[in-house]
Amino acid sequence: MVGKHSGRALTRLVIGLSAVEKPWRRIDTRLRVAEGLLAEQRVETRHGPLIFVTTHPQALQYPREFATREPETLAWIDAFQTPSRFWDIGANIGVFSIYAGLRPGVEVLAFEPAAASYAALCRNIEVNGLGDHVQAYCLAIGDRTELGRLNLSGTNAGSVFNAFESSDDCFGNAIAVVFRQGTVGFSIDGFRRLFGVAAPNYLKIDVDSIEERILAGACQTLHDPDLRSVLIELEAADTSRNDRLTDALAAAGFRLALRSTTNQGGVVNGIFERSATYAVAEPSGEPAAP
Repeated sequence: MVGKHSGRALTRLVIGLSAVEKPWRRIDTRLRVAEGLLAEQRVETRHGPLIFVTTHPQALQYPREFATREPETLAWIDAFQTPSRFWDIGANIGVFSIYAGLRPGVEVLAFEPAAASYAALCRNIEVNGLGDHVQAYCLAIGDRTELGRLNLSGTNAGSVFNAFESSDDCFGNAIAVVFRQGTVGFSIDGFRRLFGVAAPNYLKIDVDSIEERILAGACQTLHDPDLRSVLIELEAADTSRNDRLTDALAAAGFRLALRSTTNQGGVVNGIFERSATYAVAEPSGEPAAP
């Protein structure tokens, strides 16, 4: 509450001091002050420092809780065999995308459809000088190629529980939609087929909603021998949805290697590794059509 009151007081001060200026100069002054006050946080990591440019209070939690929020995800990235390709689906402001980008030999594709979070993701890539290692795309991943809508629970950077062409979150609860953003969507297999992209070696899926559809649209990629490991959000409780996700990955030769103990709002991370005894079929050449 103190922070909110202080912020409002400072806002009123800037408005008051700039009120004497001509209209366009007044707007220019206020925008320059807002830009100058954007918060930057420096986070020390085992691979070097990361800088986060925070544009909304909700996004502040990610650098603030960097080391404690999802330690199993950091350890998973630390264990990547290099050279490797990492896909971060549901990258949000890019915490794990840019962390992976610090590692030599890791090529990152980050997918984030929410406009504000995508803008923050790109800014974080830029400020860390990782443009040659991390490529970000403002699109949704689902089970087909389509023009659709992203149902947003918040339009600010760092918002969560947004869903592409769905009105429910991962728990089956209705999303309190504040805005529906037009978005292009692809399946993983369709995206690879259309753009001639190699399969990832490591795949992270964290979209708070349509993980099942994403796996359904990645059948050939999941069976590609280049894919070594998948990290996906599971519900903390034992649910039929967890069983369906686990079964879909098991059908492609993956076993649950680690289930995180850190409960983040009712969800945990499941890390799946390809079973050494699973005979992977040779890929047919091109991913399946979207």
